[in-house]
Amino acid sequence: MRNSRKIIRILPALLAVLTLFLSFPIVGAAAPALPPSTDEATAIYFSHLETDKTIVSKSADLQIPAGSTTKVLAGLILCEQLKDRQNEWVTVTSEMTKNSSGQCSPTINEGNTLAVKQLLYAAICASYNDCFDILAHVVAGSNEAFLDRMNIRAKELGAQNTLCKEVSGVNDHSTTTAADLAKIATAASKNELYMQIASTSRYSLDEFGMISNRNALIYSETTTQYYNPKCRGMSAGFTTLAGSCVVTTATNGKESYLCIVMGAENTDTANYGYVIANRLIDWVYRTYTYMDVITADTVLCTIPVTVSDTVSEIEVKTDTTLTSYLPAGLTVGKEITYSIRLSYTSLEAPVEEGFPVGYAAVLYNGELLGSVPLYTAEGAERSSFVGGLMHIQSLTKSRAVRAGVIFFALALIAWITTEYVIKIRKKHKWDKYFSEKMNPPLSLDKRKKK
Repeated sequence: MRNSRKIIRILPALLAVLTLFLSFPIVGAAAPALPPSTDEATAIYFSHLETDKTIVSKSADLQIPAGSTTKVLAGLILCEQLKDRQNEWVTVTSEMTKNSSGQCSPTINEGNTLAVKQLLYAAICASYNDCFDILAHVVAGSNEAFLDRMNIRAKELGAQNTLCKEVSGVNDHSTTTAADLAKIATAASKNELYMQIASTSRYSLDEFGMISNRNALIYSETTTQYYNPKCRGMSAGFTTLAGSCVVTTATNGKESYLCIVMGAENTDTANYGYVIANRLIDWVYRTYTYMDVITADTVLCTIPVTVSDTVSEIEVKTDTTLTSYLPAGLTVGKEITYSIRLSYTSLEAPVEEGFPVGYAAVLYNGELLGSVPLYTAEGAERSSFVGGLMHIQSLTKSRAVRAGVIFFALALIAWITTEYVIKIRKKHKWDKYFSEKMNPPLSLDKRKKK
């Protein structure tokens, strides 16, 4: 009874201590964060440019309408072809703009004369469809000839599933994949002129007025909800079949990313192309970091050693540090694993330190991050006694030695047998001779008398 009263008295104190304990956070390795939802888009491709590592991919090989993303390839070719012709003057003709539709310049008309540089900014920065058509004529003479160049250039960049049927993509006839577009956009991100123009927020065309970048990640006159100071270029737009498409790079001065969002919704309340792009960019900068997935002098396994009386096995290690760009909080042995491949099942002494014995592949959730060579961490001296025994043992396993032993054995048996037969014969001869000496045969006359 007294014990029960004591328990009742201390129970509130125990509960208070338990509550205090639970109020403190449990310190441990943080689990790697999952990427944000991309359900509102048809295809996604998000990669780290410094390592060319794909971080998020969704239906990246699905061939879908290209929409405004066609302008990335067109803009790249225009910058490649017109880099040294920016000061040339172009007079706009009706032939140049006869097929232009959609978003066109309100101030540039037939008969106007502009510098190539002005037209490049009007096309790539302001995304005016007619300015793309005008420059297509400047480069190739017609839209059709320029489209041929676009499709050839796409194949050169490895975009095998891309087909361009209009320069600006306004008619939704062009098709591509997010993976193909990533190859095109990666090439564009390396073109200094293209990235300079595509990342400009506003630009003056002199008498033709001020233009603004139509990519809300770069600039917006009406709202800043999608603006992202990390973003540079490249293209953003909406068509009926392609939906909302966004192609951009993002950098914080250290790490750079390529973000492609295709087939997203564009409602009255949100443009999900921009929403998803900003989600991914914010998420990756918060969660990804460089980490050493394996370090030099890491012992990974042991390998048996024979013909040594000092050691029976030797540790195996790598002399290489492998660094990869991964989510923070990963654990070796769980998300990061090693696959070891040894070239030997055992080593025969003497063994030198640093002897190559194989390699180890480093995997992140089954994805190969890289491989490192493996070496012996120490040496092993050969035992003369054990070596002698091993030599004798190896000799007994030799076919030549076995054949020699068998031949010797057969020869010995034959010699012994021969000696035995000869000895028996000699004995028989001696017995016969002795018997005749001791018992000479009777003469013929004596045998007759009997």
